[in-house]
Amino acid sequence: MKVAVTTEKAQVRLKSYLLFVGLGLGLGLTAGIITRLSDLFPYDDVWSFSSIATLFGFWMLMVTLVIYFSTSNINAATNVFLYLLSMNFAFYFLKYVLGFFIPIFANDGIFQWNLFMLYNIFALVCSATSYVLYYWNKENKLSSFLYALPVSGLAAETIGVGIYLYYNHNYLFQFIFDLFSLIILGYWFYQKASNKLLYLVTIIVISLIGYFLFYHPFL
Repeated sequence: MKVAVTTEKAQVRLKSYLLFVGLGLGLGLTAGIITRLSDLFPYDDVWSFSSIATLFGFWMLMVTLVIYFSTSNINAATNVFLYLLSMNFAFYFLKYVLGFFIPIFANDGIFQWNLFMLYNIFALVCSATSYVLYYWNKENKLSSFLYALPVSGLAAETIGVGIYLYYNHNYLFQFIFDLFSLIILGYWFYQKASNKLLYLVTIIVISLIGYFLFYHPFL
């Protein structure tokens, strides 16, 4: 009887794992296609829709959601890696294919292996990071700090893009996307953080560090 119950639980876990893997791959492929097709829009007008493919806000939000809805540390690391791997593949493979038909994607029939491999290495780093971030489910002081990290990244980009928009009249779409993602994710994780003060202080400190390190030099 115990063997049967154990086997049934293992099958349920396997089905759940395969479901998450399938969703991660499908989500990544979809994200890669959407971000690549955004290049069809002009990048130098007020809206700059193609900025979703070049800045980090979309990536930070999606990876955070993938981690949040995973079922364990290992599952989170696996899901994030598969999501980013499939997104990278769709992004660069679609450019390679479209390069034969659309001039703005022209690549002389050469697949961008260097960038593809570079971002896959980045995917491995993100996978390892997601393993750690999943510990926010422990409901302690560390979890409040971990909840604040992706929110801090969005805050840093919102500040940087907002300043760039003010002076250059570009990236309005990215600013709106980052701002709404920041408000929704920030409030959501604030409700879940057990130590609200640590959560808020971490956001302020890490946001400023992130802004001055990664965004201010380009303004």
